[in-house]
Amino acid sequence: MGQIKALPSRNFLKNFIAHIPEEELLSPKTTFIFPTRRAGLYFRHYLFEKRKTSGLLPRITSIADLTSELATLIDQRPLIPRADQAWILWEITKKMPLFEKITQSFDQFFPWGLRLAEVLDLFERELIEAQNIVYPPEEELPYEARLFASHLGDIQKAFRQRLEEREIITPGERLRILAENIERIPGFPGNLHLVGFFVLTKAEQKIFKVWLKQGATLWWRLEGTGFPDIYRELEKTFGLRAEIIDSEERRPEFHFYEAPDVHHELKAVRSRLPRDIKSPDDTLILLCVAGHLIPLLYELPEDIPVNITLGYPLFRTPLAQLFLLFAELRETLHQEEVYIPAYLKLIKHPYLKGLKFEGEKVLFFFHELEKILREHGSPYLSLEAIEKMPEDEALSRFLAWFHREFLKPWFHIESTKELASALRKLVKECTRARLSALSEDTPESLLEKAFLYAFEAEILPSLEKVSFAEQKLRPRTLFTFLKELLRNIRAPFEGEPLGGLQIMGLLETRLLSFKQIFVLDANEDYLPSVEEVNPLLPEGLKPILGLPPREREELIERHHFFSLIRGAEKVHIFYQSAISGKGEALGKKLRSRYVEKLIWEEEQRLKRLAPEKIKFIHLKFEPGAFKRKEFIAKGQAEKEAVEKLLARESGISPSLLNTYLSCPIKFYFHYILGLKPTEKIADFDARELGNVVHAALEEYFRPYVKRLYLPHEDNDSERLISYFKEFFKLNKLYSILGPERRFFVEETAIFRLKRYLDFLKKEFPKGFVILDLEKEYQKDFQGIILAGRMDRLEKREEKTFVLDYKTGSFLKSLSASYLKEKLFLYDPPGRFDAESFFEFQEVLPDIQLFLYLFIIDADNAAYLQLSSGNIKYIEKPIFAEKITPDEAQEFMSLKFPRILEFLFRHMIEADAFYATRDEKTCGFCEYNLACECARK
Repeated sequence: MGQIKALPSRNFLKNFIAHIPEEELLSPKTTFIFPTRRAGLYFRHYLFEKRKTSGLLPRITSIADLTSELATLIDQRPLIPRADQAWILWEITKKMPLFEKITQSFDQFFPWGLRLAEVLDLFERELIEAQNIVYPPEEELPYEARLFASHLGDIQKAFRQRLEEREIITPGERLRILAENIERIPGFPGNLHLVGFFVLTKAEQKIFKVWLKQGATLWWRLEGTGFPDIYRELEKTFGLRAEIIDSEERRPEFHFYEAPDVHHELKAVRSRLPRDIKSPDDTLILLCVAGHLIPLLYELPEDIPVNITLGYPLFRTPLAQLFLLFAELRETLHQEEVYIPAYLKLIKHPYLKGLKFEGEKVLFFFHELEKILREHGSPYLSLEAIEKMPEDEALSRFLAWFHREFLKPWFHIESTKELASALRKLVKECTRARLSALSEDTPESLLEKAFLYAFEAEILPSLEKVSFAEQKLRPRTLFTFLKELLRNIRAPFEGEPLGGLQIMGLLETRLLSFKQIFVLDANEDYLPSVEEVNPLLPEGLKPILGLPPREREELIERHHFFSLIRGAEKVHIFYQSAISGKGEALGKKLRSRYVEKLIWEEEQRLKRLAPEKIKFIHLKFEPGAFKRKEFIAKGQAEKEAVEKLLARESGISPSLLNTYLSCPIKFYFHYILGLKPTEKIADFDARELGNVVHAALEEYFRPYVKRLYLPHEDNDSERLISYFKEFFKLNKLYSILGPERRFFVEETAIFRLKRYLDFLKKEFPKGFVILDLEKEYQKDFQGIILAGRMDRLEKREEKTFVLDYKTGSFLKSLSASYLKEKLFLYDPPGRFDAESFFEFQEVLPDIQLFLYLFIIDADNAAYLQLSSGNIKYIEKPIFAEKITPDEAQEFMSLKFPRILEFLFRHMIEADAFYATRDEKTCGFCEYNLACECARK
């Protein structure tokens, strides 16, 4: 009969070797089985240190390698990939009643198939014969999950049968078959040692129980010197009591650090790393967030050799993101036309910019192409249309080559095999251009080489060797499959496994001991990690199925963490305090519950609170980086530029003055520097729709110029709508919009135009005389030409009205009380500083309608707000009934000229262009990213 022994966590492998008789360590008949290959590698290293002579080694293997080897003695069927399992499950369930809704297509079933395969694999490992759950807990399961739960027994039986027919097997079934037949397997030739196993599946327990009966020794690692409850359970399972081998256990020296963010955390680690690392068990960096690996590598000193034992998520790599951009371009394809925003994102990827065409790099071609596409403005274009756009023949040739070699193959992919071919060609071309970069020893090249290994070893086989590799699938299915692969595969890193600074994830550290450990990102949700919830396996369903709860996974992480750090001499634990989340989830990051336990233990040992144990890494920054500039200084050159602008013969428009009123900085960028904001690609341009509405209204009212328009008699909605439809079809917006969007835009505009005619009938029973339509007017004011294009000028009884059409956002008009109490009483100051400007801006935020009245000398003006949600707000004159004609006349003839004079003098004489104080203005500004004064 075998035995169980337990050793303290510090120097576990070295102590383990010390307790093994010399003759066993020297015998090739002895077998040592470890949970991981890395643990076996360290064991071999310590064994060489102890022996210091050459000779035959005992057999050293991992449990995964050994069980695979033994299982093939019973069942030689090859393993089936998880995606193939999903395909077989689809074939099974689509023939079952009630499954029609989720098995109509493989792409619809695929995510559920992957999760179902995971559940069936767990059943096999836990030796569970699945049962149909007649009454699954409805409150915890979605409809699909309840459907699967009620047929689990039937599905498992059919799945096993289908695998046997195809002569393939899953990893879980292989382990189950081994467990059921373990007594048939010949025993080991010598002594067997099972080293460092913690939680075991039911299949593993059955295998271990037989081996223990055959005389094996099971070695457990304690948490420090503590004996976990899980070991008590296993003692009952195996019918053995563990022998706890005590040794002097010293508590590690703990240091806790609270950092404001990951960058400060990494800088602090760098300053505390030892400069000379001689042995593989010297120093470990335990990385709880794999995504922080690249920033960490940049922060490490260049002269420190590093070994990374950490799978980096492929999803985060640049090449994976390039794959996803190609997938997005294909998925957004609409009737052979590509979605231009997706196209632009793709050609901006740095790997594509490194391609060569006719011996030259294509960076310049892509820059020119982006400029052309943004100026064109269409959100959808065919590849042929894009190729015809450039005037440069070389650019056109390049585009024809780029589309033929890279894009068009993606448009015709119909199987995973074809997807693999497209990916292979893409990677080949991109890496060919980056051979020199790959030869450099940088974090990026390290990551890229790890990705390329995973690409060849896992991604391509997963696409080319699945049973449905040549089956025709929809693009959505193919790209869902690709995304799942990228999410679930991790890029391995190659390095000297027993040299330099060790960087590992938690599960890679099993059974290992280090003198000094740096734990990074020890925050809740990272330590312990958050398990991705399988919707087929909510916690309430697990006990019904006989599966272990989520707590078991956390128990595993907890054991390995505390065993690791309690086996060290010095431990540095870093956690972040930054604010994270959005909305109601906004809050300070919490340190891990494991860190809380360690701090509590320190306080128990000291018998007092110990705030000095936590060192706060203070936030360091350049004050200037957070200081928002309030203005851009105006020198003589800028003042002369403003004077020249105001003196232009074409005149000063209301929009120019309104730009200065909203933000002088924006005025500076647009009118003085002449910067053009980036053209945005969108499937709807409100300005173009406004142009269509303007044209339709002009054409509709044109016959009534110099004539009386009587709404009761002259309203003709059919004629107005026909003009709108005619101009709409001629506008580029019509071709840009998709059919559904076009329908809603057209119907909305028609509704508003009809409602406007109803408004005229209600508000103007006596009619009005149209004086002018879409006409330019000018007026000289102190040598400055004021210019404005009036949408409509009309006579209402004895008063002249200026109307300006607004088809977009609603503009709030100033009330009569505001005009009387604020604007009419406002007296412009004689100074031109910031405060005088913002006081002026508050009093008169919009000058357009007042400027129109001043230019034409009309009686009143109004915005015709066609998009107003309330019909009574369609037209609100600036001078309402409470304003008498005399009050309006006095303001326009006496006060407004002084206001204009102040504004022009401020534009010229102020010492600076002042930044707006309104965050909303910055939020919608085209120059937001370039402006140092922006409120962000």
